[in-house]
Amino acid sequence: MLRLKSASLYLLGIIGLSLPISISLNLNPIQPAYACSPAPGSKPATIAQRVNKTPIVFQGVVRRVKGDTIVIYVKRYLKGAGPKLVNLKGFNQTSCDNFIQKPGGNFIFFAENRGKQPWNAVYDGAFGSVRSWDTKTREELRELGLIGKKVKKDSKCAFDSRKTVDTVENKVGKVRRIHDRLYIIVSEENRSRFAPCNFPDELKKDGLMIRFSGDVKEIYPNERWAATLFKLSDYKVLDAEDK
Repeated sequence: MLRLKSASLYLLGIIGLSLPISISLNLNPIQPAYACSPAPGSKPATIAQRVNKTPIVFQGVVRRVKGDTIVIYVKRYLKGAGPKLVNLKGFNQTSCDNFIQKPGGNFIFFAENRGKQPWNAVYDGAFGSVRSWDTKTREELRELGLIGKKVKKDSKCAFDSRKTVDTVENKVGKVRRIHDRLYIIVSEENRSRFAPCNFPDELKKDGLMIRFSGDVKEIYPNERWAATLFKLSDYKVLDAEDK
């Protein structure tokens, strides 16, 4: 009888000890597994690295979301070329995808074109496909010279022999094409027109916004010009945030 009682107490002791362990195990929540979590210590590719490896790079605003495809209004192409509206596929389906589920987002998109739309989003592994259009992104793009890079020029031109009658500093204007190969700068307030004698080819794009400085040159009494004679000394292509 004593042996039976001792055995029963021994079994109860084992059950009693194991019960809290079982309860404790059952109360611990199951942690989700992220198939596309970055490896420990890994870092996303820089924009420079992604631009080098990706056929098409552009800034755009999401107009519509259609399942795994988003419709984007392109504000500018940073690499490659294409239409103003792009259908880009590769979102909102798996844990590896960027989830963009409403219009209005402003991003840098990395894409490849396989002959027709929708184009395919190009991913940086677990770090996603898009980059937010924020201060850090714009700084990287400026360092690469893809937006708003300031360049100084000290070139000779046809107006060098004319007297400098005024100077312009950090003025904002828009490039306008007024003839086959003649481009001028119209000031932001639309009051002044400047005809630079050293206009670089990279600025000869109708509608391009720039910030510029330079010298206003003399116009002789017997002359009539469509714009103020001007020699650029400094210019910078602007994006919307630079104005």
